[in-house]
Amino acid sequence: MNIWIVTIGSSDVQLESDKINREKGLTDKQRSDKVWSEWYDEAIKEECHDLLFVPKKSSNEIDESYRIEARALGTVYESSSLNVQDEIWSYLTFPLLDNFVGEFKISHPDAIAIILTDQSEIFKDKKARQKPKCAYWQDTCKLEPILKRYFQDKFPQAKCEPVFLSPTSGDKGLDDWNYVLDLVREKLRTFKFDGEEITNEEIKTVYVSHQAGTPAISSAVQFVTLARFRNNVEFLVSNEYNLETRKIPRSTYLGAIQLQEANALLERHDYAGVRDILWLTKLAPNNPKEKRIKDLLDAGEQWNFAEFQKFKKILADRKLLPVDNFPWYQSGFESIYLAWVRLEQGSTVDALFHSFRAAEGSIIKWAEKRFRSHIVQDPKYGLQIKISICQELPNYLNALSENQQKNFQKWRNLGLYGDQLYELLKQARPDWQNHPDIKTVWEVAKKERNNCFHRLEGLQESEVFAAWDTQNKDEWKQRILSCMNFIAKPDLLQEFTSLEEASLMAKVHKELVGAIAPNNIQA
Repeated sequence: MNIWIVTIGSSDVQLESDKINREKGLTDKQRSDKVWSEWYDEAIKEECHDLLFVPKKSSNEIDESYRIEARALGTVYESSSLNVQDEIWSYLTFPLLDNFVGEFKISHPDAIAIILTDQSEIFKDKKARQKPKCAYWQDTCKLEPILKRYFQDKFPQAKCEPVFLSPTSGDKGLDDWNYVLDLVREKLRTFKFDGEEITNEEIKTVYVSHQAGTPAISSAVQFVTLARFRNNVEFLVSNEYNLETRKIPRSTYLGAIQLQEANALLERHDYAGVRDILWLTKLAPNNPKEKRIKDLLDAGEQWNFAEFQKFKKILADRKLLPVDNFPWYQSGFESIYLAWVRLEQGSTVDALFHSFRAAEGSIIKWAEKRFRSHIVQDPKYGLQIKISICQELPNYLNALSENQQKNFQKWRNLGLYGDQLYELLKQARPDWQNHPDIKTVWEVAKKERNNCFHRLEGLQESEVFAAWDTQNKDEWKQRILSCMNFIAKPDLLQEFTSLEEASLMAKVHKELVGAIAPNNIQA
């Protein structure tokens, strides 16, 4: 089913020009502006609060149509006899609508929804209505019988239903953008024609003709239809003066909305969401620029999962960044940057987890690299440090607890985690004693991490900071970065001064922000 949503403005129904009247052989007394006074008799005038409405032209040109307040015209038509209605009908012209109708040469609409306005609830006061310039008289609701007759004549098989926008707030009318958007969203939530609701699945194309009514209504209809029907929307734009009508590709509008959505998702580091919004998930990119964006988003998705090796592989295989040298400590820097992102997103538990994981995981990687010959992978118990390590670090055994010493001597291996991992670092790196930040890993962070992770409730930001013996975000960022710099120090030529400097993902994100800017991508 094809549905045409028509926004109607107060000048969409007009009275024929003097030129057309003459071409029909009418006398000067039969001109549109003259016969109006015969239709607008005293009874109807009284119904219109005794206001003197007269047809006017926007210029003195002979081919210029006459315009009259929409509510007044509709009231005259509605209150007249059938014979007079036919006479009025013979004088009516629909310049914009005629242009739109001309676009339906091949595919006719099966149903037409006419957007009409009725502000009678917010202009109840008689004194307000007695002003000819009151917005009440621009309402299009009284044009309903005229418009139904028009569309029935043009599309006899089409179902036609009015959609009334009737504001009820005395403070907000049809010029209030937010209020109108909510009103239109509610009215276009469903479509009913002849009492039957039309589902989204039944709708093939939604045609939207706009640039009629208030700018707020036109824009609201545009955004609501795009949000609901996305790629099934076609926009019709017409000009009553040069009689040109054209279709604006849905991508012109949808692309702008998609970019807004994409940038909002990008700000939240939702890389998979950005990829979906830009239609890059399943479809093959159209050009090298789109392909690079898709690849960067693919990498970002793996980074979000903390799959840093897969993140590195995408960057390397697709030649996105020079990462041939992805050192053993890089995953740790990615993890602390991920911790920071999670904190900014409000995910405090994840922030604490990734920050502590970065430190302990990086110490393990350091140990694997430094003491490769003394470390084995047990298929059941994971990484184990062999007792042979005591040949290199003779004080290591004595630094362990009594129970750990007994197990170490008995089994000749010890699990490489927790206290035994930290003692390994202490023995191999005695400079830790002069580094106040790294001490927090085993003196504060380990204990607080265990306390926090055994609770079902969430964490306050202050608890994340306290777990690292800090007071605020800046101190916390500096401490976790300092710890990583210390762990990587044997192979890190120069310490990083910020999380963004240390992380490859920060560079990927920066490039994505630039690439998805409105002037750089066609969504």
